[in-house]
Amino acid sequence: MKYIVYGLVLLLALVLQTAGVPGIVFFGCKPELMLLLTLLAAMIMPPAEAVAFGFFAGLAQDLVVGRFLTLHAAVFVLMALLEWFITQRFYRENFLVRFLALMAGTALGEVLYLLGAASFGLSGPWTWAAWSAILLVSLFNGILGTILYKPLSRLYKRLIYYHELLKRTG
Repeated sequence: MKYIVYGLVLLLALVLQTAGVPGIVFFGCKPELMLLLTLLAAMIMPPAEAVAFGFFAGLAQDLVVGRFLTLHAAVFVLMALLEWFITQRFYRENFLVRFLALMAGTALGEVLYLLGAASFGLSGPWTWAAWSAILLVSLFNGILGTILYKPLSRLYKRLIYYHELLKRTG
């Protein structure tokens, strides 16, 4: 049951991220919801589960984008591991730690994706506009992730409870 809910959350985030012609844009910023969910999963879930979540989130985004298959998946897996490692060392219940971890994770994920795309032959100029877009997306994901952490944490705990209950009762 929890895997169905994970799939529905990923599908909802994917639809919100890619819906319509321009997608969802706030103040000229298009949020990276799939990366945000992967980073939040790394804060909430055990590492193996967070890595699997990140892989499937990245693979879904790669299939929708249709370019560089498994590049998003690889970046999301790496970011899930890194985010889990960092948030295990600090008190992730503090909103400032969450905000900074999500902001840094988003920025690093965006830069890793651009480096991976450049290694496949899609290179662009690293101008101030590109860096400011990365900074704006990181800031937006940090704010949104800080707000979404508690509800998603409660949802995860409830899903674990129901999953264990279904396993025991058959």
